[in-house]
Amino acid sequence: MKIQKTYDSPGMAERRRRILHETRKLINEEGLEGFSIRELSRRANVAPKTLYNAYGDRDRLIGVAIREVYDAVRQNVKFKTSDRTLPGLLDRAMMLNRGNLKARNYAKAVATIYFAPGTGADLRQILQEMAVGNTREWLEDLRDVGQLQNWVDVEHLTRNMANMEYGLIMDWATSRVEDAEYLFRFAEIVLLSAMAATRGEVYETARAMMTRMAETGKVPAFENPVIRNLAYSGFSRGS
Repeated sequence: MKIQKTYDSPGMAERRRRILHETRKLINEEGLEGFSIRELSRRANVAPKTLYNAYGDRDRLIGVAIREVYDAVRQNVKFKTSDRTLPGLLDRAMMLNRGNLKARNYAKAVATIYFAPGTGADLRQILQEMAVGNTREWLEDLRDVGQLQNWVDVEHLTRNMANMEYGLIMDWATSRVEDAEYLFRFAEIVLLSAMAATRGEVYETARAMMTRMAETGKVPAFENPVIRNLAYSGFSRGS
């Protein structure tokens, strides 16, 4: 689902910011089942018709609101690693999921939306893309150089990785996984998936990283990224 800006003036930009801010607050408080366009219009002080004209339907509006936070982090954080490498994918996953540790209710609400039977295909696709980042492109790169197992279906693998990642978020958000374990288990999903799907140098890298984690109980450390004017992350100001 392509997301387009729906404003062209400072006043409209402020209204959009307010709408998306209140959308995230309502998601955090009520989840998908309790989300109401009528209640959102009251909180954001805009008519329901305005919301439908700007965003089309509820799922698209929720998708835009959730994706905005994710994109803000991606656009304003300059990593020292490449997003087309295994360390780079893991670096980004660790950075984004550290934000979840500060926003348990919001992370739980997003995971609930992901698994909810009533979630539309477009919204679920947005959430899958947020979970796997550039993993799909990375895997296709590996196929081109012969380091991907022949049996791997990239779409199937990335979808399963997203399922596991949101499942972990739900387990953590409902206290079935401790805070201290959360990032370790997330890195484990990425590395074990890489070990199963790859061969050659990439497989050896994944195995070495996983072995090191098992021996030390610590996730891989990466050089601190450069953060440029990040107004919000997780569920803080503007979220």
